[in-house]
Amino acid sequence: MSNKLIFTNTIALYLRLLITLVVSLFTTRIVLKNLGVEDYGLYGTVAGIIALIAFLQNALSGATNRFFNVEMVKGDIKHIQKLFSTSLFLHICIAIFICLALEIVGMFGLKYYIHIPEGKLVLASSVLHLSIISLFILILTIPFEALLIAKENFKAYAFISIFETFAKLAVAYSLVFFTSERLVYYAFGLLLSTLLTRSIYVLVTKHLYQEVRLKAGIDKGFLKQIFSFVGWDLYGNFAVILRVHGTTLIMNNFFGLIMVASIQIGNQILAAVSSFSNNFLMAVNPQIMRSYAENDTNRMNEITIYSSKYSFYLMLLICVPIIMNINYILRFWLGNPPQYASMISILTLLNTLLAIIFNPILTLIHATGNIRKISFITGSLIILTLPITYFLLKNKFDYKVVYFSFIFCNLFAGLLNLYIAKIQVFNFNVRKFISNVLLNVLMVASLIFLVLYQGSKNIIVDNFLMFILVGLIEGIFAITCIYLFGIEKKHKIFIIKFFKSKLKMKNHT
Repeated sequence: MSNKLIFTNTIALYLRLLITLVVSLFTTRIVLKNLGVEDYGLYGTVAGIIALIAFLQNALSGATNRFFNVEMVKGDIKHIQKLFSTSLFLHICIAIFICLALEIVGMFGLKYYIHIPEGKLVLASSVLHLSIISLFILILTIPFEALLIAKENFKAYAFISIFETFAKLAVAYSLVFFTSERLVYYAFGLLLSTLLTRSIYVLVTKHLYQEVRLKAGIDKGFLKQIFSFVGWDLYGNFAVILRVHGTTLIMNNFFGLIMVASIQIGNQILAAVSSFSNNFLMAVNPQIMRSYAENDTNRMNEITIYSSKYSFYLMLLICVPIIMNINYILRFWLGNPPQYASMISILTLLNTLLAIIFNPILTLIHATGNIRKISFITGSLIILTLPITYFLLKNKFDYKVVYFSFIFCNLFAGLLNLYIAKIQVFNFNVRKFISNVLLNVLMVASLIFLVLYQGSKNIIVDNFLMFILVGLIEGIFAITCIYLFGIEKKHKIFIIKFFKSKLKMKNHT
């Protein structure tokens, strides 16, 4: 697979991102305004229960994607059709089991553990039921989405994502037509949005790909493989989701719904910003897996190392002006942001910046099919942060200390993943990864933040024009540092040639 394909797919995903980013941020403002901080926090709390199991969606999607990519290298269409049928059967069974279990566990949690304001239990229960139905639809249609990504049809993927974003915006606006129980109508609207979006995935893949054909019989060998893979991947995904949403539930007990709303705002910013690097990784991940399956060691190392570095720098370029001007951004975006939103947003972004360095390593290890070590070791480490969080808050430590413990955990887990990759992946160049990626990005990021922090002490951003000016200066400084100290010589030459060719084309026209 050529680098041109990566470039084309990345462009399609970034066009999708630019649209969804603007619309999603605007949607959040409309939802917060129409629901109010308390109901918005309540939705985040109830959705947190769903997310404790929604990690299954990530594990199933990753497993299905991995097997489709590996089998496509072999090119046996009939075998892939049988794998698709087996995968769909598996997802139907899991969707039924998980959603029934969620109904029982979720209602128990609402009644006996989660702090729900008086008179809101029936409302929260309705939201829970609607969210579980949405989850059922998501799990059921995972094989269709996974096949679309494995085929690297990111144009169709981008179109569907844009449709989903505008559907959610329509739901947010529709809340003004209801005077009571807006939270229930919001959850119902999101259910309809999910149903429409996932139906498009089914129709598109069924129309485009002959692999989407149901075959009689179950491939027991594949079923055993995917069960083993999903079983271990579930543990790792469960650990991440449990930490994120378990922390939300613990914070709710100690600080109330205002803290939950602040965490939700931080997660909204994170989801929007991380899309910049995630879109790049989405375009790269199928080729990491295929280069491993084809035993193309040189390309495997090249894609893994440089996707780690440049996904970090893409994320950094977006994070710099946001972190440096977070107070103004929150005021401009939300009007009256929740109390803890500013600091939580900063710490969440820093935590993710560190974690994103090691994401391609995870993809590489997943390509081997042997994920037992990585899931158990790193998953256990991540879960350990929950009792640490409870201990810290119980002993009156500041909430910021909890997020610093997350950052330390992510660094340690990332280094463990790097060690596992060294053992499991033949000819993976760990030394080059450490020198070209890890040390380089930490040095450049530290330089950027230290200089900008010192320079911002006497600058007050209190209007939009000032924000644009300061953000532009910060962005130019970050780009300069990345270009001078973060990009290798051969890539600098490529960038110069690229812009020269564009200038020549412009002059000729």
